[in-house]
Amino acid sequence: MGHAAGLLLMLLATACATPPAPQVATPPPPGQARIWFYRLWDPSESLNAANIDVNGVYFGSVEPGSAFYRDVAPGVYQIAPQNKYLDYNQNTNVAVVPGQQVFIAVLDLSSWANAVSGAQRSVHRDSWYARLVPPQYALAEITSPALVPRPNALPAAPLVY
Repeated sequence: MGHAAGLLLMLLATACATPPAPQVATPPPPGQARIWFYRLWDPSESLNAANIDVNGVYFGSVEPGSAFYRDVAPGVYQIAPQNKYLDYNQNTNVAVVPGQQVFIAVLDLSSWANAVSGAQRSVHRDSWYARLVPPQYALAEITSPALVPRPNALPAAPLVY
């Protein structure tokens, strides 16, 4: 009985332990800016990856509970999640300067797409929205393992665009 209780205690302790918070990457290279994309873990919404276009070109995909970034030249960028059904304000524009980091939260409102498409309850359509988030809020969300619990939440190395 003593071994079983000890084993149970160890299992409970490891199940309740939270993984360490991911560390935010180093600053962008000199003369570059950085655009972050992230999605919070919300299993009640779509578990599909959201494909993101920037200035009309595929830029990357973000899964629920993960984040990625791209280092870019200073300039103006139109962030547009790929959507089958279009709604107002799904896209956002950002202007970045050297050394700046901006954070785009990618949100899903599949209930809107289902209403527009006339889909039955068994069919789920994605409707993605890109939202510019102030850095202090985005960093708190990205570095919290409760909000972004996936181990691959941050890239091992920067992706250069």
